[in-house]
Amino acid sequence: MLSSLALLLTTSSALAGGIGVIGTGGFHGDRVYYYKQNSIGETEQQPPLDEVNPNGGGGLEFVLGDKDYKINGFFRLYYLADMPVVAPTGTDIIYNLRTESIRDLGVADVGLQFGVLGEPEAMQMCVIGLIGTGLMTTDQTEFFEAEAGVGGTYTFARHFQAHAEVVGGVRYRKRIYPNANVTAGLRYLFD
Repeated sequence: MLSSLALLLTTSSALAGGIGVIGTGGFHGDRVYYYKQNSIGETEQQPPLDEVNPNGGGGLEFVLGDKDYKINGFFRLYYLADMPVVAPTGTDIIYNLRTESIRDLGVADVGLQFGVLGEPEAMQMCVIGLIGTGLMTTDQTEFFEAEAGVGGTYTFARHFQAHAEVVGGVRYRKRIYPNANVTAGLRYLFD
């Protein structure tokens, strides 16, 4: 028993993995709440509008797993800018002030990349799944997100890997909003 414990405590640390940079862009659903003044000057809430608006950003990616494996994990920490919603037009309309300017977000995602066609040391097609959260916001509108999609990797110069993916999914904050994103990046793999 003690020899098993000693063996577990003396194992060498893993040196497989990588670090990279990513850029992302896409679209997300958003809801606009607005109000209109009636004929006697009172403000009345109008039915909310659902819109689809662009977003984009970039940041860092950390990879866990040997570069020769078809399954790798990753952790992404990046900046994302949600573009402002299009305000309703008309006279005497007041809408949510949060929607007037770009919304700055800090996002963290964890995910898995499964190679389905090709070889990891060359070119491969992948299936991607990730979950994450918009955890740093300036207006207290944090959200949970889950996405899945397809992508590809191309490994060159032994330690460098270019990757791109197209994913679709949902954001959840009080209700479900659809989103779709394209992400591309460059990784340096350690092993």
